[in-house]
Amino acid sequence: MGFHEDCLVVDGHTDVPTRLWEAPADLGRRLADRHVDLPRARQGGVDALVFALYVPASLAPAAGWQHALEIHQRSLAALPAGMEAVTSVSELRRAVARGAVAVLFGLENGRPLLLPGTLDELAARGVRYVTLTHMRSHEWCDASTDQPLHGGLSSEGERLVREMNRHGILPDVSHVSDDAVRHVVEVSAVPVVASHSSARALCDQPRNLSDELVREIARRGGVVMANSYPSFIGPAAAQADRRRIELVLPELEAGEEEYLRDPAAHWQQRLELLTSHPLPPVPLAAYVDHFVHLIEQAGEEHVGIGTDFDGIPETLEGFEDVSRFPDLTAALLERGVDRAGARLILGENFLRLLALAERHAG
Repeated sequence: MGFHEDCLVVDGHTDVPTRLWEAPADLGRRLADRHVDLPRARQGGVDALVFALYVPASLAPAAGWQHALEIHQRSLAALPAGMEAVTSVSELRRAVARGAVAVLFGLENGRPLLLPGTLDELAARGVRYVTLTHMRSHEWCDASTDQPLHGGLSSEGERLVREMNRHGILPDVSHVSDDAVRHVVEVSAVPVVASHSSARALCDQPRNLSDELVREIARRGGVVMANSYPSFIGPAAAQADRRRIELVLPELEAGEEEYLRDPAAHWQQRLELLTSHPLPPVPLAAYVDHFVHLIEQAGEEHVGIGTDFDGIPETLEGFEDVSRFPDLTAALLERGVDRAGARLILGENFLRLLALAERHAG
């Protein structure tokens, strides 16, 4: 058995539920229009995946909550033999030992938590982290890509973070503003995760984390999980992405109104708009640069992987889907990451954090 196959490999953030909502498919087959399916996961030696229940920022809390529940049910129904939904680290390890690919769930955009009882329901369904907001600031948390409303969290946001702690649900600080990251780290009784954010020092994007924030998350015991979207990895791709967003934003926002009515058409329109202005290629080596930098800032015990697969319109050259995880492992080793550190980054760091949250709730 090779080293990669001997590791427990976890992709800590994928948008499979959204792709299933947009276009139902058999995840047991190799799918030409996806980054994640069972054959690719097996080829890539990926043992576990987090399925993010994405709630569009434009949806009010009640509508967003109903959408999250619906895509959760659709995702569960779509799991083929060989993929198992799990709700804890122990369940995950048992599923992997049986030869299954384990599936955890996260909620991406915590705006619906304003509704009473939502955290109880999320915990009962085994949702293990909540990305506090998405592209826009909302009633209780500021976003990295919008104007601030609260200087981080509102008082209600502080309460909700503490409630997440009580339920064993990790606060996820990807997508939130810098002040919100600091605020969450201060308020949370358990370490936090950044489920899909890369290094701003290497690619100046507001969705990436500054060195100061990376170090602070690590100092409190948390984990920063690098995102593989080329726009968050390569400076030239980031610049090109900013230009194309300026060009297509009005059409993207207009199309968002059709999302719930015709998700397949919305996905196709979004893909065509974005890929009509393609990004310059970014190689896997540039992604590895981000891991090396995060390790330098935080230590190998505080770095992980959250690809954003099935939620990104373009991928890295040499890391096009989950089947390419062995290439990432090989590249990390070639860049001087030792085997013990690679094992942590590939999955054990994230599982340690989940186990901490479980114990705190227990």
